[in-house]
Amino acid sequence: MNQNYHYEQSSSKDKNLARAYVPFQYMNQVYSPEEALRKGTIFPELYKPYEFNGRY
Repeated sequence: MNQNYHYEQSSSKDKNLARAYVPFQYMNQVYSPEEALRKGTIFPELYKPYEFNGRY
């Protein structure tokens, strides 16, 4: 373990580093098991494929 590891603390105590957002899902429409495995989710509302635009 690197014992020299540290991070800078923000001067403002009211800021969070990150926060996850997952919308509530209703079971009104779902993919078939085969389609869900291909797309990585059973909910069509959550399917957001990564679109590579050629730039970083």
